[in-house]
Parts: sequence; C-alpha cells; structure tokens
Amino acid sequence: MPGVGTLIDMSGIIAGGATALAFGRLFSEQMKNMMMTVCGISVFVIGITGIMQGMLTVSGGAVSVNGSIPLLISLVAGTVIGELLGIEKRIANLGGLMQKQFARGEGGNFADGFVKASMVVGVGAMAVMGPITEGLYGDHSMLIAKALFDFVIIMVLTVPYGKGCLFASLPVGVLQGSLTLLACQAKAFLTDAALASLTTTGSIMILCLGINLIWNKEIRVANMLPMVVIGVALSYIPGL
Repeated sequence: MPGVGTLIDMSGIIAGGATALAFGRLFSEQMKNMMMTVCGISVFVIGITGIMQGMLTVSGGAVSVNGSIPLLISLVAGTVIGELLGIEKRIANLGGLMQKQFARGEGGNFADGFVKASMVVGVGAMAVMGPITEGLYGDHSMLIAKALFDFVIIMVLTVPYGKGCLFASLPVGVLQGSLTLLACQAKAFLTDAALASLTTTGSIMILCLGINLIWNKEIRVANMLPMVVIGVALSYIPGL
C-alpha cells in the first residue's frame, strides 16, 4: 500500500523524540555515535543492493552487467551540474533562512528544534528515493531503514532542542507522501530501462550517504541529484 513506508518513517521520528524526552540524557556520546555508525552501515548495504538490482541481470546461469556507460555519463555530468548549481549549499542556505526567521519570532526553542530537525530528516537522498521506490515498486524497505536512521537523528536533536523536533514528522509526511503519489502516477510512463536507471543512480546516492555516516566523509550527496534525471533521459536513447 503506497504511503505505508512514510507512515513508518513518521512513527520513527516521533518515537525518537519521545525516547529522548524520556531517557535521552542517559545515552552517552559514544553510544549515540555507535548508533549512527550502525545506521550508516544499513544505508550503505541498501545502496549496494540497489546498484546490483539496477545493473545486474542473470540469464542462463550467467551474470551480466548493464548500463555502465550511461551510468558513468550521468554520474559525471550530473555531479558537475549539481556542483555548478550548488544544490546542497542552496538547501543549507534555505535551512538557515528558515531558522533565522523562526528565531526572530516568538517560537523560541520549539521552533528552532522543529526547523533543524525538519531540514535534517526531510531533505536528502533517502527522503527522495525512499518514496519513489515505494511508489514504483511497492518496496518499503528503504523508508523503514530511514525510519531507524531518523529515530536516532531525532533522538540526538531532541535532547538540546526539545519537543519541537517531534513535529518534523509533519513536513516529512507531506513531502514524502507527495513523492510517493507522484511516483505511482509516473510508473505508467517509465520503461524498464528508465526504472533500472532510476534505481541505480538513486542507489549510488544512498551508498554515498552511507559512506558519509560510516567514515565521516563529506560527499555532497545533494549535488548528485541531477544524475538521476540525466540517467533516466539517457535510458530512452536506443543502443546506449
């Protein structure tokens, strides 16, 4: 059923905030860091699985790799375009503007926590690809993994910023639910090759996010978003 994954994710956000309000000060920094690393490993594995699903085919007991050249083109071209546009920086600037706007008002710590949490769990590779995967394939696994990831993130943020972090579940529900519905409608217009490209390019972003979490790297994953569009477009070129 479309939307189930987003509901699970929203529940994870609320549960993470509630856990922090009740027991957050009992968790050490070492435990929080370990939980983040474990989440990163899960995201990393999901990324690898998606890449294999999009590129590998088995026929007659033989395994073949498909779409290497379009993938390379979309990866390089998409990342260059994303870097030139500064997508990740623009997203960060938007979050900063929202935070300042709330900080000037009377929202106080509640609004500050709401904005920070919303920008962390509502924007990113999994927030985009999770709902799309759910809408196209009915696969909730990526959003379930995101729910675990968001549980930890919101738990960590709620300790200093308070209950406003729990309400980040509302914009997450609206944004991800909308993407799921859009993917459900777009499914009829996408070819098998386009779906495979979407799976592969999106999974590369998920893999990079996992690398960031596990090894504390700073891959600008949001700047890779254009490669998803380029990859789908290339899939309609015969013989490529």
